[in-house]
Amino acid sequence: MSKEKKGNPAFVVGNALGGRTKGSVNRVTKFSREVLTMALAGQEKNIMFALEELAEKNPEAYINAVSKLLNYAIPKLQSTEVSSKSATKIEITLDDTMTVDDLKKRMEEMEADDTEFEEVDE
Repeated sequence: MSKEKKGNPAFVVGNALGGRTKGSVNRVTKFSREVLTMALAGQEKNIMFALEELAEKNPEAYINAVSKLLNYAIPKLQSTEVSSKSATKIEITLDDTMTVDDLKKRMEEMEADDTEFEEVDE
């Protein structure tokens, strides 16, 4: 019995033989988004009214609804890890007397140090 390879003999690991290009949207997703966009077109006032009514009747449900909607309005940020060549502890203490300008000044002082920031993928 001969040991023949099954499948596409031209396939080599790491060789893209076709398909969608990276980042492109498939037809079903594109169609779904278009249908949803058409369904929601002109509904801004109704959505705002429903959210206002929900806020009055059930504030907790309102906060949950708004937090879920924020995922579509504001992109999530990547987490970052602070590392330094030496073991340095960074501590910022905020109190009621600190102004925004004071905080900016302290942040600028920290940026002037040789602290390296590294992005971390989760």
